[in-house]
Amino acid sequence: MKRLFDDSVDSERFGMANVFSVVFGEGSYIGILKELESHFKPSIAKHILQSITRFSFYIEPVKQPKIESTKFAVRWSETLNYDPRQCSFEDCLAIFEKLIKELLSNITVEENINLLRIISNHTLIAYELNIDYITRIQHKSIHTIDNIGFFWGDVFNQVYSLRKYLLNPHNHSFIGFFSETYGKIAVKSFLTDRVLTGAHKTNREKRWECHPDSVHFALRKDCLAIEAKLINQICHFEGFPQELKELLTKDNVITFNDDVTRCPITLDPISFDKFHNEILHPTHGKSSFQVGHLHPLKSIEENAFSGHSKENISWISSEGNRIQGELSVHETRELIFRIISNYRSAGLID
Repeated sequence: MKRLFDDSVDSERFGMANVFSVVFGEGSYIGILKELESHFKPSIAKHILQSITRFSFYIEPVKQPKIESTKFAVRWSETLNYDPRQCSFEDCLAIFEKLIKELLSNITVEENINLLRIISNHTLIAYELNIDYITRIQHKSIHTIDNIGFFWGDVFNQVYSLRKYLLNPHNHSFIGFFSETYGKIAVKSFLTDRVLTGAHKTNREKRWECHPDSVHFALRKDCLAIEAKLINQICHFEGFPQELKELLTKDNVITFNDDVTRCPITLDPISFDKFHNEILHPTHGKSSFQVGHLHPLKSIEENAFSGHSKENISWISSEGNRIQGELSVHETRELIFRIISNYRSAGLID
């Protein structure tokens, strides 16, 4: 079995199909597939088992030294020597079997079955499943049997149910807009930016698979919370369509309030019409709106709002992004107040 995984990453192009057919088509695991197919249609059962296999045995680190893309590797690869993400084949197998056992014990609950169906039918990234590290472990091994498990519950049901609703063309007439928007949000929520400096260089790695000592690391559950926040902010943009607002309210998809999403730097309301137009008719290299961290990830200072978290992220206007630069929102506002004071002292403003 170990040879099967080793050979799969040695291929010019990684493919899970052969791994899946061998692991679940013969031997001791063939019954697992049949068990899942008694609860799900074959395509969903296949997605679930492929995703468990992917999380247990594989990682997709950025290529070195060019930092230009990612490539699949097994967790016991020599390239991960002295890396907290490394894990022996035997321990990966133990993780795999634990996740299978946990899955089977949880699909006795209909709510959990529905969640797995939603995830499998509305994935934003390959091999997406509700598996995560229990906690971020720094300076020692993170990929361990005691630190991995499925996550369930209302919070995750809400995130995926919102995604399911907004990406269903039968629910509303803005499917093109939300399809494009979710694609952009997936990149900003789940994948690292291109970082060519510092100890941990990265580029489009899954955030929960980049080095856990990196400021760009985030648990999958935190990335999902960011996804939900960014969508909720869009639904509170100025001029959000009233018919869609009424529809989302009627179907209990989003709870609206009187707040309007504003750029955290300029405090200008963010226009839905302008955002909608840019999403559907983008101009290469130009965007009036970005997703920004309120407290820069590479800032030495740490607080409750630092890191890649929903508390530390927001839509921001291009003007606000230019003004902020590498400062935190607090530092930027202090700069603006100082500038205003200087202008007053110079008699340029009342």
